[in-house]
Amino acid sequence: MTKELKAKIEDYKRFILTLIILSFYFYIGTLITTYIHPNKFNSVLLMLTGASIVASMIFVVKWKKFNKQYQEQQQE
Repeated sequence: MTKELKAKIEDYKRFILTLIILSFYFYIGTLITTYIHPNKFNSVLLMLTGASIVASMIFVVKWKKFNKQYQEQQQE
């Protein structure tokens, strides 16, 4: 069980980092489509930015939960 929990913790860390990087790229795309090369897709990119940030926050909550379980198992 401990190995599975540790693997989940590592996976969630990777998911969080990937989603933060993805949201950064979406945000840069939003800035480009708003100020440099205006087009109709800036609202779509802004929604994708928000969705990826929300998803990363969900994974942070799950990561904290699994990390707490792992710490409790290590103390036993």
